[in-house]
Amino acid sequence: MNLSSLFGVVASLVVFIVALVMSSKNYKVFIDAHALIVVIGGTVAATTICFPIKKVMKLIGVFIRRVLGKTRDNYPEIIDDVVLLAQAYKKGKTAFEAAIPKARDPFLRDAAQVLLWGDVNVPAERMQKMLELRAVTHFQSYMDEANIFRTMSKFPPAFGLMGTTLGMIALLQGLNSADAKNNIGPAMAIGLVATLYGIATTNFVLTPIAENLSKQTKEDLVARKMVIEGIMLIHEGMPVKFIEETVKSFLLPSERGDDKKKK
Repeated sequence: MNLSSLFGVVASLVVFIVALVMSSKNYKVFIDAHALIVVIGGTVAATTICFPIKKVMKLIGVFIRRVLGKTRDNYPEIIDDVVLLAQAYKKGKTAFEAAIPKARDPFLRDAAQVLLWGDVNVPAERMQKMLELRAVTHFQSYMDEANIFRTMSKFPPAFGLMGTTLGMIALLQGLNSADAKNNIGPAMAIGLVATLYGIATTNFVLTPIAENLSKQTKEDLVARKMVIEGIMLIHEGMPVKFIEETVKSFLLPSERGDDKKKK
């Protein structure tokens, strides 16, 4: 479980609910089915026009798996596993083959399998290009998920304004009634609820999710680059210490985990 993201979700809900309760003595004024249908329904409908419906239906799973789920990339673990694979590779094919399943990163396990292709005569440059292609494929797939949420974040404010406009039209049509003067205030309040829903949906939900996924995707790409560099150095037969320090070079000193090892 990603505690940081979970805290952010809970904090957003608390801030929004507290703001509603403190803004009016009658909190029920903020509950309007018409506004909810226009904003949420309109956003979903517009999103299905932009993207295949299969991808849209998977967004809840993406949120649970990638935003609330445990962060996959653990750089110190990747460095340690690359070092263990490098040490095993020095001992021979049998030791290296036994060490691969122990690697905790799925991409590292997958990339390490390439070094077992003893019967395939492929230049190192081609092998590296193939691994980089796999990394880019994952990057594009994950970034597509972030872009869907980013695109969705554009719709709620517009549909909120549309809901408010519809409410104002209905209000103006009823101005010729006998009690129109008494109904203007409540009717305008209800009409503005749609705008509130649109702003809240974009800024409390969709935009933060998009930014979270974008950040995770970039971190994932760094992790995959570390793996590729480590595997290629192992293939070249470089010293284990050199491999370790080269892989660490992708990170800032504070991210390398050296302090934890000293303790």
